[in-house]
Amino acid sequence: MKPPHILLALMLPTYAFAATLASDARDSAAAFVATQNFVVGRLGRDCLEILSRPETPREFQQTWQRSNAEYHAASTAYIEARLAEIEDLAERDALEQSYYASVNGRGAAAANQILSKGEKEDVCRSAIALVDNGQMNIDEFVENTNQPVKPSLDELLNWARKHKPAR
Repeated sequence: MKPPHILLALMLPTYAFAATLASDARDSAAAFVATQNFVVGRLGRDCLEILSRPETPREFQQTWQRSNAEYHAASTAYIEARLAEIEDLAERDALEQSYYASVNGRGAAAANQILSKGEKEDVCRSAIALVDNGQMNIDEFVENTNQPVKPSLDELLNWARKHKPAR
């Protein structure tokens, strides 16, 4: 079973900002990472019990997050910074709702596509194996599915490295 293709374009409302950190590339990359995270969580929720796996869906998702720690942290930090820079509460809420609706919608569609390809147990076994063997990890997935998001992911990681909070 090949990893599903996940739509990359994220239609976020555009706002006029002075000295904004917003970037279409970073927006797309953050959404891509969040969507992969959603898919892995959904696969865990729908499949682990069927396969009699001992971990909880949350533990399964956290394992993926640790394997993709730099991307996951960069995505989370970027979206938090994007939202924090918006002073108008209504605009911030609109952006946040749009972002998460897009991620959740695309993630649900991708998970539904994966889970609809045959008998539930067989599909779950294949899908969970993709996560377990790293094929759903960001770098592997992008390479194996020829996703054009690599430059955007690199931009997101570079942004995160430059904006890492001091400890």
